[in-house]
Amino acid sequence: MRSLLAAAVVAALLPVSVASAAPIPCSDIPMAQSFLNKLKPGPNTRAAQHHLDLAKQAKSESQCSAELAEVDKYARRSAAADKRAQK
Repeated sequence: MRSLLAAAVVAALLPVSVASAAPIPCSDIPMAQSFLNKLKPGPNTRAAQHHLDLAKQAKSESQCSAELAEVDKYARRSAAADKRAQK
């Protein structure tokens, strides 16, 4: 159940493909942080948190969006690893 919820949240909050999707707005930072807080610790979770911290410090919307795209990439990897570990 948790993995289904996590997958639904990722699909709803983060774009499928950064190249083909609109930039992620900085207003999504709180939702991204909430999602990361639910992931198990690991290298991808740490990388996602690092990029989220950089997004919070960004000086421009484009820089923030670029960092949030990295958060998306690592959060997806972490969620997938969490799902594999549940099996």
